[in-house]
Amino acid sequence: MKKMLIGGCVAIIIAALVILGGYFALRRQAQRQAQEELLPNTEVEKLLAKDLDIEYPETPTEVVKLYWRINCCMYNEELSDKNFDALLKKLRMLYDDEFLAGKQNSFESMEKKFKEDKEKRQSEGQNISSYNVQKNDTIAVKKVGGKDNATVAASALIKAKGDTAKTYEKFLCRKAENGKWKILGWQQINKEAALEVGVE
Repeated sequence: MKKMLIGGCVAIIIAALVILGGYFALRRQAQRQAQEELLPNTEVEKLLAKDLDIEYPETPTEVVKLYWRINCCMYNEELSDKNFDALLKKLRMLYDDEFLAGKQNSFESMEKKFKEDKEKRQSEGQNISSYNVQKNDTIAVKKVGGKDNATVAASALIKAKGDTAKTYEKFLCRKAENGKWKILGWQQINKEAALEVGVE
């Protein structure tokens, strides 16, 4: 009788441990799934989740790459006004204070101009298919007015209704007092000038 009682208790304890183990395993799996669902999946979500105060790009090349990543999303994706404005704010964080000080570069002006340009591009069936940015080890840094300056060439492949065309630009980046590279401006260049620095 005593052996049966002990055997029954052991069986109950083992069953309880199995049930508890299963419960905690299911709970861990549910927590892992919940965390995965919170992680950003799309490029828009990844950019919106990016904290530029903490993870600001370290080189002129990385700044220009992030500029193009944001532009691709703003031009190519269907965005809510809230997400569009949030991406524009992130884009503006890449610009030099001197650039932003221009009246035509206020948030409202840039938002209006961007939306008009996007609407025009969409009506023409245009989107930015890909981009290519000059490698950082080919960039020369020069002192101008006591500040580090660098030019970065880039190309973008534009697709429109079956046709493709490339546009080439040169970005002027300047190191701000906080040590971060900022875009001061840009201009179009020809293919030959881009090829000279390895940008196809």
